[in-house]
Amino acid sequence: MKVIVIGCGAGGGTSAQFARKMNRKAEIKIFEKGKNPQYSKCALPFVLCGEIEAHSIIEFSEDWFKKAKIDLQLDTEVFSIDFEGKIVETDKGSEEYDALIIATGAIPYSPIETEGKTYFFRTIEDVEAIKREVKHAKEAVVVGAGLIGLEVAEALKKLGMKVSIVELMPQILPAMIDQDMASLVRKKIEGEVDILLNEGVKEINDGKKMEVVTTNRAIKADFVVIATGNKPNVSLAKKCEVKKAIVVDEKCMTSMPDVYACGDCTQYKNIFGNEVVVGLGSIAVRQGMVAGMNAVGGNEKMPLLLNARTTKIFGLEVAAVGPLQREFPFQPIIGKFKGSTHPDYMKGKEIVVKVMGDEEGRICAAQIVGPGASQRINAFALAIHAGMTFDDFSKTETAYAPPVSPVIDASTIACDIAKRKQK
Repeated sequence: MKVIVIGCGAGGGTSAQFARKMNRKAEIKIFEKGKNPQYSKCALPFVLCGEIEAHSIIEFSEDWFKKAKIDLQLDTEVFSIDFEGKIVETDKGSEEYDALIIATGAIPYSPIETEGKTYFFRTIEDVEAIKREVKHAKEAVVVGAGLIGLEVAEALKKLGMKVSIVELMPQILPAMIDQDMASLVRKKIEGEVDILLNEGVKEINDGKKMEVVTTNRAIKADFVVIATGNKPNVSLAKKCEVKKAIVVDEKCMTSMPDVYACGDCTQYKNIFGNEVVVGLGSIAVRQGMVAGMNAVGGNEKMPLLLNARTTKIFGLEVAAVGPLQREFPFQPIIGKFKGSTHPDYMKGKEIVVKVMGDEEGRICAAQIVGPGASQRINAFALAIHAGMTFDDFSKTETAYAPPVSPVIDASTIACDIAKRKQK
């Protein structure tokens, strides 16, 4: 059996690994357009600020793939797929396959034309280009106040730069958390960088200094980073069912026989049954596991997506799971509580928990700002998978010790507040 994987990112690299774990005899080949094997794109901001080296974020080396008897072909671009004949055409020739896994990821999106010293933030090469620019720069503009934009802004700030962030929406982190929670994060970081909300970028002018023209002003900078999001790379999958991205089922199979897809190029159903574009490395890895095993005869299935997500911005931890409040198909019941990570006498740090659910009290989503947010969100993710209600969660026994945690955690109190709002 021969399996071909297009792309060696989080989804593609993982799919090849799990295809190998499932079938020790299959011929497995990966075609990767770039120069590097699988590496952590989520770690790129920390490479930019110098906390870690670029080589350290390569998760599986060429030698590792070789030892696993996976034929990794770097610098190899796939131009087309003959789905009927089961053949892929690359810039180095054609290859037949028995099963195909499309893991082409996403490509940076810009709402405006880019020119001059304007950079995207998606690859190691992007980071290297920005680092070269930083050596001779003092001011930068980041377009986009999403997760990537804020992490890039923090990295540039650590390098001693003056940073301005321009965001079209009325809040930061618009795809991650609700506006009420985002305002808490904004208060924390306002003294670190300039944040300009409700301002769309009309044009970027190249000159001795770059000029970013927004709906309200013109900002001078030495260079600009575009962090306005990514769009799924579906160019090779035109014969598959494609909406915003390649549509896959619970087995990560596309509409074409023996063709699977995983990662940022795909869309799959969330807990409400709505199709959502996959944009998280954690989901790409889990899809890769499923696609890889199923490509060699497995019967693995993906659960509905929760989109558990987290970040740490200027020392403040932020995490969320489930849909945003505006994405609910009904008016959710909401419990919100501002508490502390420790008993008052231990002078803990503030933590804010927001939990949302349906009229029957089933937990559907949560958002947390403060220390330990990510691990508390993991507990909520488990609760959603288990179908727990506000009442169930509010009665959860939690560990207590003064230097570690309070008697009753803020998460359980938020659920108790929500429970009391049920009719």
